[in-house]
Amino acid sequence: MSRSLSKTWRWMGGKLSPFDGTIPLADRGFRYGQHVFESVAIRDGRALLVDEHVELLDQAAKRQGLSFPRALEVALRLFAGKAHLADGMLRLYLTAGPGAPGERVKQSPCYLTWEPVHFPTAGDLRRGYALHSVELTADGATWGEKCGNYAAHLHALKEARMVGADEAIVVDRKRSVLSCAMGNLLVWLKSSKRNGAPVLCTPPASSGARRGALLTWVCGETPVEERDLKMVDLSRSLALAVTNSRLGVMPVALLDGKKLPDFNLSLSLAREYLCFASKSGQTLK
Repeated sequence: MSRSLSKTWRWMGGKLSPFDGTIPLADRGFRYGQHVFESVAIRDGRALLVDEHVELLDQAAKRQGLSFPRALEVALRLFAGKAHLADGMLRLYLTAGPGAPGERVKQSPCYLTWEPVHFPTAGDLRRGYALHSVELTADGATWGEKCGNYAAHLHALKEARMVGADEAIVVDRKRSVLSCAMGNLLVWLKSSKRNGAPVLCTPPASSGARRGALLTWVCGETPVEERDLKMVDLSRSLALAVTNSRLGVMPVALLDGKKLPDFNLSLSLAREYLCFASKSGQTLK
């Protein structure tokens, strides 16, 4: 991405201001990957699910021992609601700042970037994604943390792309499903009840699945069960979808080269999200 197409801001002196520099090399967010982030979709000039993203950033900061003052939280919400940015992704980065390895974080710098991106079209949704299962070799317990150490995620995505797939389903060595490389996974399973409606499931965060604002939106629209899932469960699934802030809800057409039985289940939810995105935005509190 050309830097001329991006925009950057920094939290300093109690306010967010345009920033032409880069993260200092001494910042532990750069040196050790000691930062957390959230990605907010800007569609039709509106920031989507900002409250959910800010809450997730706050939770991640607490887990990682970073500082996230109330004043910054308020500033992020106001900025997202009033920035009037073009369609793209607004990235929120909270870093550990300068210091020695293991030293307590005193004050966490915050940087914002905006960049244009391609959002899926209606045609993209009708085509759907191809997923490829990849075995995780790293620690699954920290897989879901959106932080500076994303090497395992990128490796999984690269493996999927090498076989012509769009995304990876990541499993541990026991074939338990964690999530996708760059998003959450939705799974529609047959009901155990005769003539029962399909059951929508997702892997639990406690097993390593990432916490996502889009998943939170889905859970607010329709019942979703957190369930420990194996690859054998996915092989019997009716439909799958990938969720993240850029994709929204992306239906899955193929899993490891095999067509899924009921594509319309995921496509219907994807269209519901498009409807939400076209009329929604940040509501200031």
